[in-house]
Amino acid sequence: MPKISIIVPVYNVEKYLERCINSILDQTFMDYELILVNDGSTDNSGSICNSLKDKDVRIIVINKENGGLSSARNAGLEIARGEYIGFVDSDDWITSDMFGYLYSLINKFECDIASASYVFSKGNHRIAQPKLVERLFKREEALKYYLYTGMANRISDFSVCTKLYKRTLFSEIKFPVGQLYEDVATNFSLIQKSKLYVKSNKICYYYYQEGSSITRAGFRYKDFDMIKTGNDLITMSKMESNQEIIELARMKKARSYFSILSKISMYGFNDEVDNKKEIVKKITIELRSNYLLLIKSPMPINRKIIMSVLALNINLIRYPIKVVQFLIRLQRRIGG
Repeated sequence: MPKISIIVPVYNVEKYLERCINSILDQTFMDYELILVNDGSTDNSGSICNSLKDKDVRIIVINKENGGLSSARNAGLEIARGEYIGFVDSDDWITSDMFGYLYSLINKFECDIASASYVFSKGNHRIAQPKLVERLFKREEALKYYLYTGMANRISDFSVCTKLYKRTLFSEIKFPVGQLYEDVATNFSLIQKSKLYVKSNKICYYYYQEGSSITRAGFRYKDFDMIKTGNDLITMSKMESNQEIIELARMKKARSYFSILSKISMYGFNDEVDNKKEIVKKITIELRSNYLLLIKSPMPINRKIIMSVLALNINLIRYPIKVVQFLIRLQRRIGG
């Protein structure tokens, strides 16, 4: 049996797929199976998968009807044989030592989940690695860290694609089919089942950012899934009986109102949305009711300033960018 099962959902990514798969095949760690889940692609992605399969016996191809990212990942989990599970999205790519490094962390710390870091990229492979820091958390501290860093930093720990998991953690956990932002609550559940969690700042994963994406497109009704995810986090956090974790989960949900208004202010609405004014009004009211909670949160000061402007009126954000920049500079001077 392979030590690691690497699951790659594939949907209409013919331009990027070989870059992704080649980065996996170039791994210094060799004891893995690579499960490519062709999720009903209508371009040449399926043919590329089959061609790659013929070149390497470690590659397994699943062909299924389109069901979305979560459905594809779940299909891969159903046949995975590895002792550990990793995920890579098919338009991204990884460093040659990613899975070898994560596996070494698992063994070094005897942990259930090992997590590395990532960068956003438009195709430039050159990165400067930070001074290496590896932090070991027990379960409860890991949950606090997971939620806190998701609020405080641009580079969060929410993605499943930077991690290696014991396969047994998935015995009763599946990705929510048809739901966006699926990693956030799923990871929380997986950490809840774990005993030890290690986080490294070593950059191993490249998130490809060019053209449109879910996060940089106009608001769609599915973006309300952010709020559902927040509710799920609150429900799960209450199982911990730890007020700090519960408070951080409440802050994460509150931030979803800010995120939705920010998205609308930057990218507008998708054509499918017809009740625009009602949505803006509803989310603005929710943001205002959660304003003090967000002010207390570990969200960066520049985000709090933008959030404050949005809470007043979404239309103000179109004009006061220079004012916001001035306020940030002023805050820095006040802070010394």
